[in-house]
Amino acid sequence: MADRPEPHTPLHDQPFPELLGQACQAVISSDGQWIAVSSVMHQYSRVAVYRAADLSCAHLLTFTMEAESIAFHPTLPLLAVGLDNYDEYCREGGLTLLEADTGHRVDFADPAWGIEPVRWLDDRTLELTYFALDHGVGSLMARATVVRDDWRGLAPDALDLTALDRTALDPEDPRTYDDIPPAQPLLRALAERAGRSYDARGGVRAVAGVGDGRVLATRRDAAVECWAADGSELWSVPAPSAIGGARIEVAADERTVRVAVAGPDTRTRTDFLLVDTADGTVLDRRSVPFSAAMSARTDGVWAIRDTYDRSFGSEPPTPPNTRIFAADGKRIGSVHVPDRYDLVPLDARRCPELLYGRRGRDVVALASDGAAETVLFTVDAPLGRVVYVSDAAGTALLHGQSELVRRAFPSGEVQWSRPLEAAVSALDTHAGVLHALCADNSLVSLDAADGTVLHRRTLPPYQPLSLHAAPDGTILVGTTAGQILRFPAAHVPTGTAGRDAVGAASDFR
Repeated sequence: MADRPEPHTPLHDQPFPELLGQACQAVISSDGQWIAVSSVMHQYSRVAVYRAADLSCAHLLTFTMEAESIAFHPTLPLLAVGLDNYDEYCREGGLTLLEADTGHRVDFADPAWGIEPVRWLDDRTLELTYFALDHGVGSLMARATVVRDDWRGLAPDALDLTALDRTALDPEDPRTYDDIPPAQPLLRALAERAGRSYDARGGVRAVAGVGDGRVLATRRDAAVECWAADGSELWSVPAPSAIGGARIEVAADERTVRVAVAGPDTRTRTDFLLVDTADGTVLDRRSVPFSAAMSARTDGVWAIRDTYDRSFGSEPPTPPNTRIFAADGKRIGSVHVPDRYDLVPLDARRCPELLYGRRGRDVVALASDGAAETVLFTVDAPLGRVVYVSDAAGTALLHGQSELVRRAFPSGEVQWSRPLEAAVSALDTHAGVLHALCADNSLVSLDAADGTVLHRRTLPPYQPLSLHAAPDGTILVGTTAGQILRFPAAHVPTGTAGRDAVGAASDFR
Protein backbone atom coordinates (compact mmCIF):
# COMPACT_ATOMS: atom_id res chain seq x y z
CA MET A 1 0.00 0.00 0.00
CA ALA A 2 1.57 3.27 -1.08
CA ASP A 3 1.81 6.27 1.22
CA ARG A 4 2.00 9.39 -0.89
CA PRO A 5 0.90 13.03 -0.61
CA GLU A 6 -2.45 13.72 -2.20
CA PRO A 7 -2.50 16.32 -4.99
CA HIS A 8 -5.07 19.02 -4.40
CA THR A 9 -6.45 21.78 -6.58
CA PRO A 10 -7.53 24.90 -4.68
CA LEU A 11 -11.05 26.16 -5.29
CA HIS A 12 -10.22 29.38 -3.41
CA ASP A 13 -7.68 32.13 -3.81
CA GLN A 14 -6.39 32.31 -0.24
CA PRO A 15 -2.61 31.89 0.08
CA PHE A 16 -0.44 31.06 3.13
CA PRO A 17 -2.42 28.04 4.45
CA GLU A 18 0.74 26.61 6.05
CA LEU A 19 0.50 29.35 8.71
CA LEU A 20 -2.72 27.83 10.11
CA GLY A 21 -4.19 31.31 10.45
CA GLN A 22 -1.62 32.30 13.09
CA ALA A 23 0.86 34.59 11.33
CA CYS A 24 3.20 36.34 13.80
CA GLN A 25 6.03 38.02 11.88
CA ALA A 26 6.53 38.42 8.13
CA VAL A 27 9.73 39.53 6.38
CA ILE A 28 10.81 39.86 2.74
CA SER A 29 14.27 39.08 1.37
CA SER A 30 16.39 41.92 0.04
CA ASP A 31 15.95 40.79 -3.57
CA GLY A 32 12.17 40.61 -3.11
CA GLN A 33 11.98 36.98 -4.24
CA TRP A 34 11.20 35.37 -0.87
CA ILE A 35 8.64 35.90 1.88
CA ALA A 36 9.14 34.30 5.30
CA VAL A 37 6.41 34.14 7.94
CA SER A 38 6.47 32.73 11.46
CA SER A 39 3.45 31.07 13.05
CA VAL A 40 3.44 30.29 16.77
CA MET A 41 1.06 28.06 18.70
CA HIS A 42 1.33 26.35 22.08
CA GLN A 43 4.64 24.44 22.16
CA TYR A 44 4.62 24.33 18.38
CA SER A 45 5.84 26.72 15.70
CA ARG A 46 6.12 26.91 11.96
CA VAL A 47 8.18 29.10 9.69
CA ALA A 48 7.05 29.08 6.07
CA VAL A 49 9.06 30.51 3.20
CA TYR A 50 7.11 31.49 0.08
CA ARG A 51 8.11 32.39 -3.45
CA ALA A 52 7.05 35.99 -3.96
CA ALA A 53 6.34 35.36 -7.65
CA ASP A 54 3.34 33.09 -7.06
CA LEU A 55 3.06 32.82 -3.23
CA SER A 56 3.75 29.07 -3.37
CA CYS A 57 5.39 27.49 -0.33
CA ALA A 58 9.06 26.64 -0.89
CA HIS A 59 10.01 25.56 2.63
CA LEU A 60 8.10 24.69 5.79
CA LEU A 61 10.05 24.42 9.04
CA THR A 62 8.50 23.11 12.24
CA PHE A 63 9.73 23.54 15.82
CA THR A 64 8.71 22.48 19.32
CA MET A 65 9.77 25.91 20.58
CA GLU A 66 8.49 29.38 19.82
CA ALA A 67 9.99 30.63 16.58
CA GLU A 68 8.43 34.04 16.30
CA SER A 69 11.55 36.06 15.56
CA ILE A 70 12.82 35.83 11.97
CA ALA A 71 15.10 38.04 9.87
CA PHE A 72 16.51 37.93 6.32
CA HIS A 73 20.18 38.68 5.66
CA PRO A 74 20.73 42.18 4.17
CA THR A 75 21.96 40.84 0.81
CA LEU A 76 21.57 37.05 0.81
CA PRO A 77 18.40 34.91 0.66
CA LEU A 78 19.40 33.64 4.11
CA LEU A 79 16.81 33.51 6.89
CA ALA A 80 17.70 33.54 10.60
CA VAL A 81 15.19 32.09 13.07
CA GLY A 82 15.43 32.66 16.82
CA LEU A 83 14.09 29.90 19.09
CA ASP A 84 12.90 30.14 22.69
CA ASN A 85 10.98 27.53 24.70
CA TYR A 86 9.84 30.14 27.30
CA ASP A 87 10.04 27.54 30.06
CA GLU A 88 10.04 29.21 33.48
CA TYR A 89 12.38 26.64 35.03
CA CYS A 90 14.33 25.03 32.18
CA ARG A 91 14.97 27.68 29.56
CA GLU A 92 16.53 26.68 26.25
CA GLY A 93 16.58 27.95 22.71
CA GLY A 94 18.52 28.02 19.50
CA LEU A 95 19.22 29.53 16.11
CA THR A 96 18.24 28.11 12.72
CA LEU A 97 19.65 29.39 9.44
CA LEU A 98 17.92 28.55 6.16
CA GLU A 99 19.07 29.40 2.64
CA ALA A 100 15.82 29.99 0.77
CA ASP A 101 17.26 29.42 -2.69
CA THR A 102 19.13 26.17 -1.96
CA GLY A 103 17.21 24.79 1.03
CA HIS A 104 20.40 24.36 3.07
CA ARG A 105 19.50 24.40 6.75
CA VAL A 106 21.64 24.38 9.86
CA ASP A 107 20.50 24.36 13.51
CA PHE A 108 22.43 25.58 16.55
CA ALA A 109 21.18 24.86 20.07
CA ASP A 110 21.56 26.65 23.39
CA PRO A 111 20.65 24.48 26.40
CA ALA A 112 20.22 27.37 28.84
CA TRP A 113 19.09 30.49 27.00
CA GLY A 114 16.23 31.36 24.67
CA ILE A 115 16.94 33.57 21.65
CA GLU A 116 14.53 36.29 20.56
CA PRO A 117 14.80 38.56 18.69
CA VAL A 118 17.42 38.01 15.99
CA ARG A 119 18.61 40.94 13.88
CA TRP A 120 21.14 41.47 11.08
CA LEU A 121 23.25 44.57 11.77
CA ASP A 122 25.02 44.38 8.40
CA ASP A 123 25.95 41.72 5.85
CA ARG A 124 28.62 40.29 8.19
CA THR A 125 26.99 40.66 11.63
CA LEU A 126 24.07 38.82 13.23
CA GLU A 127 22.85 40.09 16.59
CA LEU A 128 21.22 37.67 19.07
CA THR A 129 19.25 38.63 22.17
CA TYR A 130 19.25 36.00 24.93
CA PHE A 131 16.79 35.30 27.74
CA ALA A 132 17.10 33.04 30.75
CA LEU A 133 15.64 32.60 34.24
CA ASP A 134 17.65 33.33 37.37
CA HIS A 135 16.79 30.18 39.37
CA GLY A 136 13.12 30.73 38.58
CA VAL A 137 13.11 34.09 40.41
CA GLY A 138 13.80 36.73 37.81
CA SER A 139 14.77 37.23 34.20
CA LEU A 140 18.25 37.46 32.77
CA MET A 141 18.91 39.12 29.46
CA ALA A 142 22.04 39.41 27.33
CA ARG A 143 23.11 40.21 23.82
CA ALA A 144 25.82 38.83 21.54
CA THR A 145 26.93 39.27 17.96
CA VAL A 146 28.26 36.78 15.44
CA VAL A 147 30.57 38.13 12.74
CA ARG A 148 31.38 36.12 9.61
CA ASP A 149 32.58 36.96 6.12
CA ASP A 150 30.73 33.99 4.61
CA TRP A 151 27.31 32.91 5.88
CA ARG A 152 26.63 30.38 3.10
CA GLY A 153 26.70 26.61 3.56
CA LEU A 154 27.53 26.54 7.25
CA ALA A 155 28.28 23.18 8.88
CA PRO A 156 26.50 22.07 12.10
CA ASP A 157 29.64 22.82 14.12
CA ALA A 158 30.29 26.23 12.57
CA LEU A 159 28.86 28.10 15.55
CA ASP A 160 28.79 27.46 19.31
CA LEU A 161 26.08 29.64 20.84
CA THR A 162 27.24 28.89 24.38
CA ALA A 163 30.73 30.24 23.68
CA LEU A 164 29.68 33.67 22.43
CA ASP A 165 30.76 36.74 24.38
CA ARG A 166 27.49 38.09 25.84
CA THR A 167 26.78 41.54 27.24
CA ALA A 168 24.29 41.66 30.09
CA LEU A 169 21.21 43.83 29.55
CA ASP A 170 18.46 45.17 31.76
CA PRO A 171 15.32 43.03 31.13
CA GLU A 172 13.13 46.04 31.99
CA ASP A 173 14.71 48.29 29.35
CA PRO A 174 12.08 48.67 26.58
CA ARG A 175 14.80 49.73 24.14
CA THR A 176 16.10 46.18 24.07
CA TYR A 177 13.01 45.02 22.14
CA ASP A 178 12.43 45.62 18.47
CA ASP A 179 9.09 47.04 17.42
CA ILE A 180 7.86 44.24 15.14
CA PRO A 181 4.89 45.21 12.93
CA PRO A 182 1.95 42.79 12.69
CA ALA A 183 2.16 40.27 9.88
CA GLN A 184 -1.46 40.33 8.76
CA PRO A 185 -1.46 43.69 6.92
CA LEU A 186 1.70 42.79 5.00
CA LEU A 187 0.35 39.38 3.98
CA ARG A 188 -2.94 40.92 2.91
CA ALA A 189 -1.09 43.47 0.78
CA LEU A 190 1.11 40.78 -0.79
CA ALA A 191 -1.94 38.69 -1.60
CA GLU A 192 -3.75 41.65 -3.15
CA ARG A 193 -0.71 42.47 -5.25
CA ALA A 194 -0.90 38.93 -6.62
CA GLY A 195 -4.61 39.35 -7.36
CA ARG A 196 -5.70 37.23 -4.44
CA SER A 197 -7.10 37.77 -0.94
CA TYR A 198 -6.04 36.73 2.54
CA ASP A 199 -8.21 36.99 5.64
CA ALA A 200 -7.04 34.08 7.89
CA ARG A 201 -10.60 33.35 8.86
CA GLY A 202 -9.74 30.45 11.11
CA GLY A 203 -10.14 26.71 11.48
CA VAL A 204 -13.11 24.62 10.38
CA ARG A 205 -14.22 22.94 13.62
CA ALA A 206 -17.15 21.12 12.00
CA VAL A 207 -18.08 20.36 8.40
CA ALA A 208 -20.96 18.58 6.64
CA GLY A 209 -21.96 18.01 3.04
CA VAL A 210 -25.55 17.93 1.77
CA GLY A 211 -27.09 16.12 -1.17
CA ASP A 212 -26.84 18.91 -3.74
CA GLY A 213 -23.09 19.32 -3.28
CA ARG A 214 -23.21 22.28 -0.89
CA VAL A 215 -20.99 22.27 2.17
CA LEU A 216 -21.83 23.56 5.65
CA ALA A 217 -19.03 24.53 8.02
CA THR A 218 -18.19 26.41 11.19
CA ARG A 219 -15.18 28.60 11.83
CA ARG A 220 -14.02 31.59 13.84
CA ASP A 221 -16.66 34.34 13.95
CA ALA A 222 -19.15 32.15 12.04
CA ALA A 223 -21.84 30.05 13.70
CA VAL A 224 -22.32 28.26 10.37
CA GLU A 225 -21.64 29.07 6.72
CA CYS A 226 -22.63 27.53 3.42
CA TRP A 227 -20.51 26.98 0.32
CA ALA A 228 -21.63 26.04 -3.19
CA ALA A 229 -20.06 23.05 -4.91
CA ASP A 230 -17.90 25.41 -7.00
CA GLY A 231 -16.35 26.93 -3.87
CA SER A 232 -18.28 30.21 -3.75
CA GLU A 233 -19.68 31.29 -0.41
CA LEU A 234 -23.49 31.42 -0.37
CA TRP A 235 -24.29 32.67 3.14
CA SER A 236 -22.88 32.92 6.64
CA VAL A 237 -24.46 33.29 10.10
CA PRO A 238 -22.22 35.38 12.38
CA ALA A 239 -21.28 34.04 15.79
CA PRO A 240 -21.47 36.04 19.04
CA SER A 241 -17.80 35.34 19.71
CA ALA A 242 -14.57 34.70 17.85
CA ILE A 243 -14.79 31.00 18.73
CA GLY A 244 -17.64 30.36 16.30
CA GLY A 245 -19.64 27.17 15.93
CA ALA A 246 -18.44 23.96 17.56
CA ARG A 247 -20.77 21.27 16.21
CA ILE A 248 -23.40 20.97 13.48
CA GLU A 249 -26.17 18.41 13.01
CA VAL A 250 -27.98 18.40 9.67
CA ALA A 251 -31.64 17.35 9.69
CA ALA A 252 -32.61 14.22 7.76
CA ASP A 253 -34.44 16.32 5.13
CA GLU A 254 -31.40 18.67 4.92
CA ARG A 255 -33.65 21.72 5.20
CA THR A 256 -32.23 22.80 8.55
CA VAL A 257 -29.06 22.48 10.57
CA ARG A 258 -28.68 22.69 14.36
CA VAL A 259 -25.49 24.39 15.53
CA ALA A 260 -23.82 24.69 18.94
CA VAL A 261 -22.13 28.08 19.38
CA ALA A 262 -20.13 29.38 22.34
CA GLY A 263 -21.03 32.84 23.61
CA PRO A 264 -18.64 35.78 24.15
CA ASP A 265 -17.74 34.24 27.51
CA THR A 266 -17.42 30.55 26.69
CA ARG A 267 -18.00 29.53 30.32
CA THR A 268 -21.27 31.39 30.87
CA ARG A 269 -23.25 31.02 27.66
CA THR A 270 -23.90 28.61 24.81
CA ASP A 271 -26.35 29.18 21.95
CA PHE A 272 -28.05 26.44 19.97
CA LEU A 273 -29.28 27.73 16.62
CA LEU A 274 -31.62 26.14 14.12
CA VAL A 275 -30.69 27.50 10.70
CA ASP A 276 -32.45 27.23 7.34
CA THR A 277 -29.93 25.69 4.93
CA ALA A 278 -31.53 27.49 1.96
CA ASP A 279 -30.52 31.01 2.96
CA GLY A 280 -29.06 30.99 6.48
CA THR A 281 -32.18 32.30 8.24
CA VAL A 282 -32.04 31.59 11.98
CA LEU A 283 -35.33 29.81 12.75
CA ASP A 284 -34.78 29.09 16.43
CA ARG A 285 -32.28 30.13 19.08
CA ARG A 286 -31.97 28.43 22.47
CA SER A 287 -29.42 29.59 25.02
CA VAL A 288 -28.15 28.29 28.33
CA PRO A 289 -26.12 30.35 30.83
CA PHE A 290 -23.18 27.95 30.92
CA SER A 291 -20.87 26.09 28.57
CA ALA A 292 -22.54 23.04 27.04
CA ALA A 293 -21.94 20.37 24.41
CA MET A 294 -24.51 19.01 21.96
CA SER A 295 -25.26 15.45 20.85
CA ALA A 296 -28.03 14.21 18.54
CA ARG A 297 -29.64 11.15 17.08
CA THR A 298 -30.78 10.57 13.51
CA ASP A 299 -34.48 11.34 14.08
CA GLY A 300 -33.63 14.91 15.11
CA VAL A 301 -33.83 14.55 18.89
CA TRP A 302 -30.88 16.36 20.43
CA ALA A 303 -29.43 16.88 23.88
CA ILE A 304 -27.07 19.23 25.64
CA ARG A 305 -24.80 18.49 28.53
CA ASP A 306 -23.26 20.95 30.94
CA THR A 307 -19.48 21.25 30.48
CA TYR A 308 -18.93 24.07 32.97
CA ASP A 309 -15.46 23.82 34.50
CA ARG A 310 -16.02 23.96 38.23
CA SER A 311 -12.30 24.23 38.93
CA PHE A 312 -12.55 27.95 38.24
CA GLY A 313 -14.82 28.69 41.19
CA SER A 314 -18.53 29.03 41.73
CA GLU A 315 -21.22 26.68 40.48
CA PRO A 316 -23.22 27.60 37.37
CA PRO A 317 -26.59 29.30 37.97
CA THR A 318 -28.55 26.17 36.99
CA PRO A 319 -28.17 22.49 37.99
CA PRO A 320 -25.80 20.42 35.83
CA ASN A 321 -28.55 18.54 34.00
CA THR A 322 -28.53 16.78 30.67
CA ARG A 323 -31.39 18.38 28.73
CA ILE A 324 -33.19 16.71 25.83
CA PHE A 325 -35.07 18.46 23.02
CA ALA A 326 -37.24 17.55 20.05
CA ALA A 327 -36.08 18.49 16.56
CA ASP A 328 -38.06 21.75 16.71
CA GLY A 329 -36.34 22.79 19.96
CA LYS A 330 -39.14 21.90 22.38
CA ARG A 331 -37.74 20.52 25.62
CA ILE A 332 -38.98 16.98 26.18
CA GLY A 333 -36.87 15.63 29.03
CA SER A 334 -33.86 15.93 31.30
CA VAL A 335 -31.59 13.93 33.55
CA HIS A 336 -30.21 15.37 36.77
CA VAL A 337 -26.46 14.71 36.91
CA PRO A 338 -24.94 16.00 40.17
CA ASP A 339 -21.52 14.75 39.09
CA ARG A 340 -20.90 15.93 35.55
CA TYR A 341 -18.29 13.21 35.06
CA ASP A 342 -20.84 10.47 35.81
CA LEU A 343 -22.97 10.69 32.65
CA VAL A 344 -20.88 11.72 29.65
CA PRO A 345 -22.20 11.86 26.06
CA LEU A 346 -20.34 9.81 23.50
CA ASP A 347 -19.21 11.62 20.38
CA ALA A 348 -21.41 9.33 18.25
CA ARG A 349 -22.43 10.18 14.68
CA ARG A 350 -25.28 8.86 12.54
CA CYS A 351 -26.70 7.03 15.56
CA PRO A 352 -30.43 6.34 16.21
CA GLU A 353 -29.81 6.55 19.97
CA LEU A 354 -28.48 9.12 22.40
CA LEU A 355 -25.42 7.27 23.66
CA TYR A 356 -23.72 8.08 26.94
CA GLY A 357 -21.03 6.62 29.13
CA ARG A 358 -22.08 6.01 32.73
CA ARG A 359 -19.35 5.91 35.39
CA GLY A 360 -16.75 5.53 32.66
CA ARG A 361 -17.68 1.91 31.93
CA ASP A 362 -21.32 1.37 30.98
CA VAL A 363 -22.46 2.46 27.52
CA VAL A 364 -26.11 3.45 27.84
CA ALA A 365 -28.89 4.59 25.50
CA LEU A 366 -30.85 7.49 26.98
CA ALA A 367 -34.60 7.65 26.35
CA SER A 368 -35.84 10.82 24.66
CA ASP A 369 -37.69 11.90 27.82
CA GLY A 370 -34.66 11.15 29.98
CA ALA A 371 -36.73 8.91 32.22
CA ALA A 372 -34.96 5.67 31.39
CA GLU A 373 -31.52 4.37 30.54
CA THR A 374 -30.75 1.12 28.78
CA VAL A 375 -27.35 -0.35 29.56
CA LEU A 376 -26.07 -1.74 26.25
CA PHE A 377 -22.63 -3.07 27.16
CA THR A 378 -19.61 -2.43 29.36
CA VAL A 379 -16.15 -1.33 28.25
CA ASP A 380 -12.74 -1.22 29.89
CA ALA A 381 -11.66 2.04 28.26
CA PRO A 382 -13.40 5.06 26.68
CA LEU A 383 -14.59 4.43 23.13
CA GLY A 384 -13.23 7.67 21.68
CA ARG A 385 -14.81 8.82 18.42
CA VAL A 386 -17.88 6.79 17.44
CA VAL A 387 -19.96 6.34 14.27
CA TYR A 388 -22.99 4.07 13.83
CA VAL A 389 -23.32 1.88 10.75
CA SER A 390 -25.95 -0.49 9.37
CA ASP A 391 -24.63 -2.67 6.56
CA ALA A 392 -24.61 -6.24 5.27
CA ALA A 393 -22.69 -7.32 8.36
CA GLY A 394 -25.40 -5.90 10.65
CA THR A 395 -25.69 -2.86 12.88
CA ALA A 396 -22.56 -1.77 14.66
CA LEU A 397 -20.60 0.98 16.34
CA LEU A 398 -17.24 1.81 14.80
CA HIS A 399 -15.02 3.62 17.25
CA GLY A 400 -11.42 4.43 17.99
CA GLN A 401 -8.69 6.23 19.83
CA SER A 402 -5.36 4.51 19.17
CA GLU A 403 -7.04 1.65 17.33
CA LEU A 404 -10.23 1.18 15.33
CA VAL A 405 -12.84 -1.25 16.59
CA ARG A 406 -16.15 -2.57 15.25
CA ARG A 407 -18.71 -3.62 17.90
CA ALA A 408 -22.05 -5.23 17.17
CA PHE A 409 -24.89 -2.94 18.18
CA PRO A 410 -26.44 -3.08 20.69
CA SER A 411 -24.60 -6.07 22.19
CA GLY A 412 -21.13 -4.48 22.10
CA GLU A 413 -19.43 -7.67 20.90
CA VAL A 414 -16.10 -6.87 19.25
CA GLN A 415 -16.13 -7.98 15.61
CA TRP A 416 -12.72 -6.65 14.59
CA SER A 417 -10.01 -4.27 15.76
CA ARG A 418 -7.08 -2.70 13.98
CA PRO A 419 -4.21 -0.70 15.59
CA LEU A 420 -3.30 2.61 14.02
CA GLU A 421 -0.04 4.52 13.80
CA ALA A 422 -1.59 7.66 15.27
CA ALA A 423 -4.54 8.71 17.42
CA VAL A 424 -7.97 9.10 15.82
CA SER A 425 -9.32 12.65 15.75
CA ALA A 426 -12.52 12.06 13.71
CA LEU A 427 -14.52 9.22 12.14
CA ASP A 428 -17.23 8.89 9.53
CA THR A 429 -18.56 6.25 7.17
CA HIS A 430 -20.21 5.95 3.77
CA ALA A 431 -21.16 3.03 1.50
CA GLY A 432 -19.29 0.41 3.49
CA VAL A 433 -16.11 2.46 3.96
CA LEU A 434 -14.90 3.80 7.30
CA HIS A 435 -12.82 6.98 7.15
CA ALA A 436 -10.51 7.86 10.03
CA LEU A 437 -8.81 11.23 10.38
CA CYS A 438 -5.58 10.70 12.31
CA ALA A 439 -3.25 12.92 14.30
CA ASP A 440 -0.31 12.14 11.98
CA ASN A 441 -1.96 14.19 9.21
CA SER A 442 -3.37 11.16 7.43
CA LEU A 443 -6.80 9.99 6.28
CA VAL A 444 -7.17 6.22 6.48
CA SER A 445 -10.05 4.42 4.72
CA LEU A 446 -11.03 0.88 5.70
CA ASP A 447 -13.62 -1.71 4.78
CA ALA A 448 -16.20 -1.18 7.53
CA ALA A 449 -17.20 -4.86 7.50
CA ASP A 450 -13.81 -6.45 8.17
CA GLY A 451 -11.34 -3.62 8.87
CA THR A 452 -9.22 -4.12 5.76
CA VAL A 453 -7.24 -0.97 4.99
CA LEU A 454 -8.20 0.25 1.53
CA HIS A 455 -5.94 3.27 1.28
CA ARG A 456 -4.16 5.96 3.24
CA ARG A 457 -3.97 9.58 2.19
CA THR A 458 -1.28 11.93 3.41
CA LEU A 459 -2.96 15.31 3.75
CA PRO A 460 -1.50 18.75 3.04
CA PRO A 461 0.14 20.34 6.12
CA TYR A 462 -2.93 22.38 7.05
CA GLN A 463 -3.68 20.53 10.35
CA PRO A 464 -6.96 18.64 9.87
CA LEU A 465 -9.71 19.32 12.41
CA SER A 466 -12.98 17.81 11.23
CA LEU A 467 -14.34 15.10 8.92
CA HIS A 468 -17.59 14.27 7.12
CA ALA A 469 -18.64 11.91 4.35
CA ALA A 470 -21.21 13.71 2.17
CA PRO A 471 -24.29 11.91 0.77
CA ASP A 472 -22.53 11.34 -2.55
CA GLY A 473 -19.49 9.90 -0.74
CA THR A 474 -17.28 12.96 -1.10
CA ILE A 475 -14.93 13.07 1.87
CA LEU A 476 -14.71 16.51 3.50
CA VAL A 477 -11.84 17.46 5.81
CA GLY A 478 -11.95 20.77 7.65
CA THR A 479 -8.56 22.19 8.59
CA THR A 480 -7.04 24.60 11.09
CA ALA A 481 -5.79 26.62 8.13
CA GLY A 482 -9.39 27.27 7.06
CA GLN A 483 -9.64 25.05 4.01
CA ILE A 484 -12.14 22.30 3.43
CA LEU A 485 -10.35 19.54 1.54
CA ARG A 486 -12.61 17.50 -0.71
CA PHE A 487 -11.72 13.97 -1.80
CA PRO A 488 -13.76 11.82 -4.18
CA ALA A 489 -15.86 8.97 -2.87
CA ALA A 490 -14.02 5.82 -1.83
CA HIS A 491 -15.54 2.42 -2.52
CA VAL A 492 -14.91 -1.08 -1.22
CA PRO A 493 -13.13 -2.77 -4.15
CA THR A 494 -14.47 -6.16 -5.21
CA GLY A 495 -11.79 -8.79 -4.71
CA THR A 496 -9.02 -6.19 -4.35
CA ALA A 497 -9.04 -5.39 -0.64
CA GLY A 498 -5.98 -3.46 0.38
CA ARG A 499 -5.35 -1.96 -3.04
CA ASP A 500 -4.18 1.62 -2.78
CA ALA A 501 -6.45 4.19 -4.34
CA VAL A 502 -5.40 7.77 -4.88
CA GLY A 503 -7.97 10.52 -5.38
CA ALA A 504 -7.53 14.15 -6.24
CA ALA A 505 -8.45 16.70 -3.60
CA SER A 506 -9.67 20.21 -3.85
CA ASP A 507 -10.03 22.83 -1.17
CA PHE A 508 -11.76 26.10 -0.52
CA ARG A 509 -12.26 28.59 2.27
